[in-house]
Amino acid sequence: MNKKIIYGILALIVLVGAVLVVTIGLRLDMKNDANTKIYVYIGKEFDNNDIEQIAKETFETDTAIVQKVEIYNEMALITIKEQNTENINEKIESLNSKINEKYGLENKKEDIVINNETKINMYSVIKPYILPMLISLIVILVYSSIIYRKLGILKNIIIYVLTVIGSQLLYASILVITRLPFNMFIIPIGLIIYAITIVVVTIIKQKQLNDYKLKQK
Repeated sequence: MNKKIIYGILALIVLVGAVLVVTIGLRLDMKNDANTKIYVYIGKEFDNNDIEQIAKETFETDTAIVQKVEIYNEMALITIKEQNTENINEKIESLNSKINEKYGLENKKEDIVINNETKINMYSVIKPYILPMLISLIVILVYSSIIYRKLGILKNIIIYVLTVIGSQLLYASILVITRLPFNMFIIPIGLIIYAITIVVVTIIKQKQLNDYKLKQK
C-alpha cells in the first residue's frame, strides 16, 4: 500500500479521534467516572457475587463492583453509577433489608455509609507522567543527534518527535473511537507504546547509518 495512503488513513483516525474527544470525550470505567460508593458492614464472611446480585437488583443496573474492605474483609464496598439523591434513600433501605435477610443481620439504614464521588480529572492523572517522558525524550534526542549526526541532526529530531507524538495521538484516537473505557491499564499501555516507538525509530536510524557508512566506503 502506498505510504501516502497509509499516512492519510492514520491522519484521518487522529482527526476523528480529536473530534470525538471534543464532542463526547473519553469513556471512563465506573471507578473513574462519577459514582456512588456504599459501605455496608457485614461482620462475617460473605460472597462478593451475592452482594453484587443484590446491588444490581436493588439499583436496577447491569454493573456493580463489590470489594471486601477493612482488616478482616467484613465490610462490603459497593460501587455503582452515580445515583439520584432523591431516590437513593428508598433503595438503600431495600438494599439493607435484602442484605440483612441474606446474612441474618440487624443492620439499620443509618449504619450504611454513602459517598458520591465525581469523575476523575484527566489532566491530574496524566500530569505525573508528562515531565519524565519529556526528560527521557530530550535525553534520547541529544544522544541520537550525536550518534546519527551524519544523517542530519534536524531531520533526526523531527522524526523522533513526530513519531512519538503521532503514536500517542493515534493510541488516544483509537481509544476514543472504539469507546474503550479509561482504566488502570490505559496509561501503562501508553508508556509501553512510547518505549516501543523510541526503540523502533532507533533501530531504523541505526540501519540507515549502517547503509550510509557502506556507501561511503
